[in-house]
Amino acid sequence: MKPLTFNRSGFTIVELMAVVAILAILAAIVLVGARSLDAAAMSSADLAHQRQIALADAQYAAANDSRLLHPRTEPDDAQFDFMDSDPNYDLAGKTPGQLAEDARERMWVRAYNDPSAQRLESLDGASISAERPAALSDGAAWEYLDGNLDVYRSPLDPTNRLRSYSLNAFVGVNVCADDAYFAQGSPLDPFGGDFIIYAVGCPTMMGVKQPSRTMCSIAEDDPGESGHPPGRNFNGFLLHPNQQVGAYENFQMWYDRPGLWDPTRINLSHMDGSTQSMPITTPDLVETLDSHRVIFDCTELRQLQQKLLPGVLEFRTEDDLPN
Repeated sequence: MKPLTFNRSGFTIVELMAVVAILAILAAIVLVGARSLDAAAMSSADLAHQRQIALADAQYAAANDSRLLHPRTEPDDAQFDFMDSDPNYDLAGKTPGQLAEDARERMWVRAYNDPSAQRLESLDGASISAERPAALSDGAAWEYLDGNLDVYRSPLDPTNRLRSYSLNAFVGVNVCADDAYFAQGSPLDPFGGDFIIYAVGCPTMMGVKQPSRTMCSIAEDDPGESGHPPGRNFNGFLLHPNQQVGAYENFQMWYDRPGLWDPTRINLSHMDGSTQSMPITTPDLVETLDSHRVIFDCTELRQLQQKLLPGVLEFRTEDDLPN
């Protein structure tokens, strides 16, 4: 009778190392996939917020004689001064002061500094300030967003600011983009005093000729001043609708900066309540737009320009550019 024998076998060091390597690869794949799913979920939530904002704008207009939410967040009577001397501007029987009051009533967010309302607070003692909840709850959009603070903030926003979104500066205004100082020759015109040719008022829904192509909201990133935390988004999202390379020497192609927290897309809503994820195809876009104002021309800029007020602001030929 033969004695019992046992075949002893096991993994070699090489085999164990191969198994560990395979497990590490699988873990990395799972981790990347989880991050991708997480980013997709946050992007979907971001679009859902912006859809709510667009629908709130439409609901506000339906309840207020078609007048839209105003993109400004701070009033300024001086913005209307130039209209007194502009023969091309129809005040519709209202004084500049009355139009300013109308803008105040329709401001979707009221972030201007009112100590009694405590709408703003300073950050680290700097000139940069952040919005408090009262800035949102006092705004005209509040009741149409069901008093939900969370809707104002993008889940993609890595900062702790209260509001990530801005409204299109060309829609809901009495005068022109953001009702700012766009009088010809104004030193406060960020585009060199030539913006008066784009001074098209769009206070009501009737002024939106192509709602499915007209931007309503977009995430805006105010990076803050050097050494200070990010501040609040000031007024509406503003771009020059027709700035061409070389046409405005030393003037910015970009004035406001979209929230580029997802480097693959720019999310926005339209005036008809639809939303869009616009793919980022320019490889260095995120790195280049490291501040609000930078000279940089790309596909994404042109796409956003075309969404400002299509069917109305069609100044896109050399003949339309200022001399």
